[in-house]
Amino acid sequence: MRRIVLLALFLSPGILHAQTIEEQLRDLRNEVLRLRQELDDVKQQLRDRDQRTEELPLIQAQVQEQAQTKVETSSKLPLKLFGTVVANTFVNTGEPNWLDIPNIANAKNPAFHPGSFSSTLRQTRIGAVFEGPEVAGMKVNGTVAMDFFGGIPNFQTGPVMGLPRLLYAYMRLDGEKTAVEIGQDQMILAPKNPTSLVGMSFPILYRSGNLYLRVPQIRAERQLASRGFGQIRAVGGILAPVAGDFVNAQYQFVPPNLAGERSRMPATQARLSWRASPAGPYEQPKWEFGASGHYGRERYATALVPSWAGAVDLDANFGRIGFGGEYFAGRNLDAFGGSIGQIAKSQGGFLEARLAATSRLSFNGGYGTDRLFKIARFPAQLTQNATVFANGIYSFTSEFRAGLEYQRLVTRPLGSGISSNRNQHFNLTFAYSF
Repeated sequence: MRRIVLLALFLSPGILHAQTIEEQLRDLRNEVLRLRQELDDVKQQLRDRDQRTEELPLIQAQVQEQAQTKVETSSKLPLKLFGTVVANTFVNTGEPNWLDIPNIANAKNPAFHPGSFSSTLRQTRIGAVFEGPEVAGMKVNGTVAMDFFGGIPNFQTGPVMGLPRLLYAYMRLDGEKTAVEIGQDQMILAPKNPTSLVGMSFPILYRSGNLYLRVPQIRAERQLASRGFGQIRAVGGILAPVAGDFVNAQYQFVPPNLAGERSRMPATQARLSWRASPAGPYEQPKWEFGASGHYGRERYATALVPSWAGAVDLDANFGRIGFGGEYFAGRNLDAFGGSIGQIAKSQGGFLEARLAATSRLSFNGGYGTDRLFKIARFPAQLTQNATVFANGIYSFTSEFRAGLEYQRLVTRPLGSGISSNRNQHFNLTFAYSF
């Protein structure tokens, strides 16, 4: 009953005004499509034989304006740079595993006074979107993006020297109803994330019911139907078999041969979704429902074990109010943050509510949990992880935003009579996108 009351209290706020990196990439892709359409329209005017000669200089000037790019590549194709400077200042009352984006609460160390305070910019990111030629009637485009969440160097002031980390690197061929993508992108399984400025490099509620991984893959997307009842879309692909069992604290030059790689087969994922038809070609749907699945194998010294998951997700917006969430169940999902990052069976998910108070101010809140089951057969050190969050995000301009967020994290260790570990997290974030 107490958990239900907490969930109700924190689910009263939020609609999204802060852009995640996925939404920023989507907006950039839409902008490229708009510019491409404008350029095609102008070129069509030039090809029109009935065009009067005195109008040609004006049309040629329009073509030149639409075709120009601020950054020129060696292939002379359009390239657009983007990025976000992200500053996080935070306070913790307990002993979390990550100070800036906590996802597990550790036991307090009796030798130290609990709690921490600091600031970081390692979630700052930069990238580029490029547009390529047309191949077999499909437009080629791609994205590369990185942040500085790749760890810190072994130096006395290493915390202020965030190391670069690859986020996205993929190529796409986009047709009218079909698309093919090759590269590193967010996995197909359980694609939704809660709304927050805090979780730019890793989404919040990771290991508390929000499955997440960026991974090399080859995927195909197809719009199966689009009528008055909405759009039905299917996505399927093969992914690099990342098992999540890399525990070496030292950096390595080459990836090791671990349980996923030793399986000698890729992981497979697929998702089928049904969503409302968007109001326009560049608008988001009012609601969307999806079901997705995952299957892979992991070979350890003792046995070849499966990794599997099934998930459902929902997102809906009604004017100023919106809500969304996911539910999953599966086995050996530690690479995705499932099973609290352990080799076990678990089920969990998250719910969030969103409220757009004004055109500039939004509130968001939610609850996520990950709970192990069949512990006697699949023992693990942690049995449950749960996080409540609430935040407010204010947009000074479309580029400059600020957010204040509160998180309450509770991690339950295995064993009777052992108290749960707790951490309260306060985070002030400023983000400037360019």
